[in-house]
Amino acid sequence: MKAIKYLSVLALSLFTATSCMNDFDEPDFKEPPFGNNEIGEANTTIADLKAEYKSTISANGAKEVTDETIIEGVVVANDETGNVYKQFIINDETGAIIIGVNDVGLYATLPIGQRVRIDCKGLHVGGYGYMAQVGGLYEGSIGRMGKSVFPKHVRLIGAPDKTQPEMTPEVIDESFFTNENKDNLAKFVRLENVEITEADGTALWAPEELAYNNVVERHIKMGKTNLVLRMSTYADFANEAMPDGKLNINGVLTRFKDYWQFVISSTSDIEQIAE
Repeated sequence: MKAIKYLSVLALSLFTATSCMNDFDEPDFKEPPFGNNEIGEANTTIADLKAEYKSTISANGAKEVTDETIIEGVVVANDETGNVYKQFIINDETGAIIIGVNDVGLYATLPIGQRVRIDCKGLHVGGYGYMAQVGGLYEGSIGRMGKSVFPKHVRLIGAPDKTQPEMTPEVIDESFFTNENKDNLAKFVRLENVEITEADGTALWAPEELAYNNVVERHIKMGKTNLVLRMSTYADFANEAMPDGKLNINGVLTRFKDYWQFVISSTSDIEQIAE
């Protein structure tokens, strides 16, 4: 009799506990768990932001943004493969810019195709090798914003979507490489029918014995133009063989001082053209 009574009490306790667990509110997934969901609508474009700070960028300086300034764009390059380091790049319909963050693994919350808003107030805009960047101040120059600072200045908009217009690279040829376009960089572009000069079927992307400060410079041949292809020894494909022959390549076009540079996020951005 006591056993029956005990089992009844136990069953009632389990029922009560289960009922209490079911009373918990279900999590609300409408707002992303990362970033600052209080950031409002964008009030300027990337092109207008770069134009406003053009003199600072061209002087390789850095200036704090003191006005309410919000830009919006789509992530076109990140650090998932290790070839991009402590930064990600966004494009909007007007232009492109690098966002520097003193953190790694940014791709986990900022995958390719993720739309974001950046609240630039309190951050710095400047130039590194005349290349525009949003970030923090480092020894008087533009640097990366702090790891703890970043979540306060970014808001994720919707789910990652690689079909957005910003994810369609602009096809460029040799005629793009003019002084007029040197301020229009960090663009997501496509190079067609090009070759990697050093590729012979066995040469590796970025072997350590060829590196300087963990970077190996390869070259893309576009007609009469040789474009620097920057590769990191930390890329997870650094010790894979480069594809030879004619290629179509998607990537980000940048500069360092007067040198044009090209950066790929992944080997999946390379299409080998059948002979």
